[in-house]
Amino acid sequence: MKKNNLFLLLLAVSVLHFASVQQIFAHGGEDHGDQKPKATTSDKGTITRTARLGEYELTLKHQFLVPDMATSAKLFVTKFQTNEPIETGNPAIEIESASGSVTGAAIEKTETAGSYNVKIPALPQGTYTVRAKLTYGGETDTATFSGVEVAPAPPAAESTLSSGRTALIAFVFALVLALFGGLIYFVWHFADGGSESLKEETVSA
Repeated sequence: MKKNNLFLLLLAVSVLHFASVQQIFAHGGEDHGDQKPKATTSDKGTITRTARLGEYELTLKHQFLVPDMATSAKLFVTKFQTNEPIETGNPAIEIESASGSVTGAAIEKTETAGSYNVKIPALPQGTYTVRAKLTYGGETDTATFSGVEVAPAPPAAESTLSSGRTALIAFVFALVLALFGGLIYFVWHFADGGSESLKEETVSA
């Protein structure tokens, strides 16, 4: 009985540890509880900006914006609650510099529902505000992404560092699992040996 209790306790600890490590590796889905515009950057340098506009959600994806170089981007229009792509609405994108000058970005509808190709023009180095507008039902709503940087691409070393960090976490995770497995085996074997010794003492008596 004691052996089973120890095994169940160690198994529960292992499961909890596995769940916590999985949170580290999770890419993270969209948090629909947060209605403020937000931006995330993947290991490959893809920047994803999302914002809610009423019952809809706009998602703008692009690579690092490099000075004096045009960039292609993708715009997705979906329902906020279900992520279902929608055909309604007329999106537009404006880019405002720190000096107040506004530049438009060309948008082209793709064959995929709710998906648009965006051509971001070449921009000087600096910090910009990107406004994504969506017109539907006779009204126009605007999502504002501030602090958009146009700067030289980060060095490849940063990408290598990120990959190295991921590999290190994976190694530590595997090592901890191996240690837990060894501990479980040791406790199981020790408890089993103790039971056998107890049986021998009982028989001898």
